[in-house]
Amino acid sequence: MVEITMSVYLAVPPALLGAAWMYRDASRRRIETADMWAVGFFVGFFIPPFIGAIAVYVFYILSHNRGGGSMHAVPSE
Repeated sequence: MVEITMSVYLAVPPALLGAAWMYRDASRRRIETADMWAVGFFVGFFIPPFIGAIAVYVFYILSHNRGGGSMHAVPSE
């Protein structure tokens, strides 16, 4: 069996950077649950290590609005 180990000092910075990126991206796209996505990424990074973060990231990418901005049309003036 293969075991992947990572020091906490090496794991926390990429987990924080990934969570910060996900929060900023979701906020720019006006996703109301941006904070939940960031927390999910951070927690997923440690349970199970790294594989959980990839799973959350893939689910986020597949489920967010690709066009950016609001999903509802704004009437022109």
